[in-house]
Amino acid sequence: MTDFEMTVIDGIRYRPEDAPARPDEPEPPAPALLFEPGEHTVPEVLAHLAAAGHAERTRVLDAEFADKARKGILDAEPGGGGGASS
Repeated sequence: MTDFEMTVIDGIRYRPEDAPARPDEPEPPAPALLFEPGEHTVPEVLAHLAAAGHAERTRVLDAEFADKARKGILDAEPGGGGGASS
């Protein structure tokens, strides 16, 4: 008997030339999209910052500083929008 390589799919052995095509692996889910301040207006960024936790506020402000560095965002009071701090 001649030795040849066998392919095992779902517990069934096939010769490589007879093996059915394997289904493509499903794509992993896309990572959650992060809020990018450069893609939003100043009021939208301020609203996001008002609702965000400390880590998210820090991340968004760092991204804003590195990109557009808009004064209306970087100089805003912590806790969101328009003057009164919380």
